[in-house]
Order: sequence, then structure tokens, then C-alpha cells
Amino acid sequence: MTIKSKPIRVLLSLAGLYILIVIGIQFLAVDEVIPPEEFPESCPSASQNCVMIGPKPFRSQQLKALRFQADLSTVMDEVNRWIEEEARTTIIGQWDSQTHAVFRTLLWRFPDDFIVNGHFKNGETVLYVYSKSRLGVSDLGVNVTRVNKFVSHMNTLPSAVH
Repeated sequence: MTIKSKPIRVLLSLAGLYILIVIGIQFLAVDEVIPPEEFPESCPSASQNCVMIGPKPFRSQQLKALRFQADLSTVMDEVNRWIEEEARTTIIGQWDSQTHAVFRTLLWRFPDDFIVNGHFKNGETVLYVYSKSRLGVSDLGVNVTRVNKFVSHMNTLPSAVH
């Protein structure tokens, strides 16, 4: 079968190239589950594709933790509910104290790790958040926006401590 129409050949070539690029991105950025004992301590210095809410905040308006007057399981249930409602997201690791999800961009399917780590301390549930693009130098602000959206949602909970 030969395709005689030049526009159709160009379109098929572009579609094939797109598929190859997306496959290449998935090949270069294979999912690696990060368990609670390996939760990152910080973002790489001068990173433009990482956000951290935790003891060493980074690109997060110096927010060191999210706090809740509720037990850990209740808060983590809400974390997981928010993640599951987001588009193009898959939970790849889930424990009582941590959830590791992967968000993928719409067009190119670039993966961003989104990890929420929780612990119960002094009668409160404390959450740390880590969000980082696996590939590239910059996330074009996507991880900051995602983390801010998550923080806004979690701060609406009645148990949130402001």
C-alpha cells in the first residue's frame, strides 16, 4: 500500500515521531517506587524542577509542614482521595504513612513524582510533600502549582492547623 497524498504522509510521519518520543520518555524515566524510609531529605540545590515542604523547604514559600488535628490514617485517606481525583495520576506506592504518586503531563507524558509522607507527632498528623520532575532542568512551575493546589485543598479540611 502506498500513500500518495503528501499531507497524509506528513501527518503519519509526525504521529510516528510523537509515538517514538513518548516511548523514549517512558523508557528514560521508568517508575521507581520510593518507600517511606527513602523519603527525600531535600531537593537538589538550585533545582528548577523540585518542590519540598519539610524540614528543608524548597520553592514552597518556606512551608515546613502541614499539620492536622486528626489521626494519620484519616489524613492519609484524604491525601489519597485528592491524588485519585487529579487527572493523569497513578499511585505507584502506598503505605500507612506515605503515598507515592506519578503525575504525567498531557502531551508528552513526562512523569513527575509526588510523594506525601506523614507521621503522628505531639497529638498532630504532620505531612511533608516532595514533588519533582524526573527529566529536564525546569518544570515550568508545574510542581509549584501542583503543591500549592494540594496545600490549598488540605487547608480546607476542618482538622487543618493554620
